[in-house]
Amino acid sequence: MSKKPLALLSLLIPSLLGGDAAALTSRHAGPTDVQQISEPASRWHLRYAADDISQQIIPTTGNQAWLFVTDKRRRTTSLLHWNATSWQPVGNLPKQLRKATYIDVRASAPGDMVMVINHVQTEEDLTEHLWQFSGGRWTYHRPRRLLETQRTSDFAVLDQNHTWFAQGDGDGGGWMVHLNGTAWRQERLLGTLTTLAAAGPEDVWVVDQSGPPRTLHWDGKQWKDFTLPCVSSSSQHACYGRAGGLLLSSMTARSNNDVWAVGPNWADGALPVVLHWNGTAWNQVKLTVNDHTALVAVRTDPVGGVWIAANPAQAAPYVLNLRDGKWTRSTLPPSKQPVSIVDIAPATGTTRLWVHAKQGKGTSAIYELQ
Repeated sequence: MSKKPLALLSLLIPSLLGGDAAALTSRHAGPTDVQQISEPASRWHLRYAADDISQQIIPTTGNQAWLFVTDKRRRTTSLLHWNATSWQPVGNLPKQLRKATYIDVRASAPGDMVMVINHVQTEEDLTEHLWQFSGGRWTYHRPRRLLETQRTSDFAVLDQNHTWFAQGDGDGGGWMVHLNGTAWRQERLLGTLTTLAAAGPEDVWVVDQSGPPRTLHWDGKQWKDFTLPCVSSSSQHACYGRAGGLLLSSMTARSNNDVWAVGPNWADGALPVVLHWNGTAWNQVKLTVNDHTALVAVRTDPVGGVWIAANPAQAAPYVLNLRDGKWTRSTLPPSKQPVSIVDIAPATGTTRLWVHAKQGKGTSAIYELQ
């Protein structure tokens, strides 16, 4: 894997498109309550950059982090540990993962329990294998037969005893699968299950995109259907800035009355949509961003607040942060090549944020925002 240095800039240039300067003051407010978005000086630190790789960053406590690096050309995966000063290789990565060309990673909020799905392609099929990393040790979870034949679209890790998977069979059939320590529980849900979020063992959300988008909520006893705005079958008002059609790209849940969803993850010409569940209904949070803007990820933290990653088609990518009732914006440092945000990860219990960005055709970079 070849690395190349990138210029590190600590001062931002607040040069976004006009019209990106208003948002809701409260996460429980209606779609017409607006305030200005400020852009204070932020400190960006380039922590890692390399060519032709994919990366997945997992923050942990104490200003540390795990970084999974997959080099698709060399068909290898490696694991690095950030000790608040430098990256150090972790040598106990299982052989099956070291040879993986594609992995998907999720972790508990403190980063102390990591789940990795290893996708193995054979001449006949694609299979998924599940690995758990905690306490510095790796554990292989042998899946039930159902998991070997389904495809995971999203999954969420709460702790050692609770991991949820949204899966599909390719024919419109969906499954919600729960791993409770070592025991598997599965339930069939009709639809195309995509985005998943969990605030607790009895507080799980999943999006069904098989028709007009809807959200399903698990309250510990049953799944309930909750209508979204922005769809033709919704009894609520249509979403501001969209004539119809909605594809949610990301969802996050902090509690049973604080769930966020954003989309789409590409600039489709209509205004992107931010939705908030307040415990009773989904409502639109009106951000007057430029029409040609993609919202690729939304994340939450009890201390850091709500984070949203935005990729405007004609301006620099940025992240929005809602904290203490106020929105702020932090723009990525300037780049000589086209740049876009791939994902974001809050450092639990802090106001810091890790950002994974792509630059040009091959460079993948990890930034830390302080």
